[in-house]
Amino acid sequence: MAAYLIYIMLCLIWGSTWLAIKIGLEDSPPLWSAGLRFVIAAIILFIINSIKRVPYPRDWKTIRTVAFPGIFMYSLSYMLVYWGETHIGSAMMAVLYTTFPFFVAAFAAIMLKDERLSPLAWGGLVIGFGGVIVIFFDSLNISQLAFGGTVAGVASSASSAFATVYIRAKLRETPIRMMASLQITLGAILIIIFAALLEPPTAFRVTTKSVSALLYLSVFGTVIAFLAYYWLLRRMHAVTVSLMTFFIPVIAIALGYAVRAETFSYLAVVGTVLILAGVVLVVKK
Repeated sequence: MAAYLIYIMLCLIWGSTWLAIKIGLEDSPPLWSAGLRFVIAAIILFIINSIKRVPYPRDWKTIRTVAFPGIFMYSLSYMLVYWGETHIGSAMMAVLYTTFPFFVAAFAAIMLKDERLSPLAWGGLVIGFGGVIVIFFDSLNISQLAFGGTVAGVASSASSAFATVYIRAKLRETPIRMMASLQITLGAILIIIFAALLEPPTAFRVTTKSVSALLYLSVFGTVIAFLAYYWLLRRMHAVTVSLMTFFIPVIAIALGYAVRAETFSYLAVVGTVLILAGVVLVVKK
């Protein structure tokens, strides 16, 4: 029962983060927004771990091994998400990220012996990526930047999926809090480096929108959500956990429409339906 409650909570939190990112970007640049989010989250986790006396590895080899997925789970994935949302709507980004189970299934088939793809799942992959192609085509009709945003959304999903399967394959027994802390810290460092190189710090304006979004995304969208996510990975199959990406875009679409009046074109609707249908087939047992 606890696993299902946490599952529902995680869907609600992550379903709302796409809109929170979009609101924050109104007064702040993408890389500084993402970087500061994970800096705050890393500090919070370090404090929690200090209070709980969570031990950290002392040798650099172990630290590198545990922190490595942070490159893909946090830095690369979220730099793409934040940049992409400067060019497409929050709901559309959530839909594109729904391709996550496709990439999880593909990587799991390669890296995990106990999670192989069935013929039905392969059919789901084909249908789902057919939906992605439809959305790509639709975005090209809008602008090159919109197309770039859609590509960034799919690439961010693939990056995060690789990290997810890597964690299940290589770090299954690693303490959750310590693992999350090291990976988020590495992700924060890398994003801040890119932000310092590519964006002026003064571009981040301290406003109600930027600060509120930053705090919500740091505490709920990162610390609480990812600790819960790692916890679920220990108790469910990687592909089963990824099923939540079917519910997340539904929440994101509803919030995007209610708060920002975001709507989809006919082709985008067709692409979304194909992606969600593909997800159902991929995760169907």
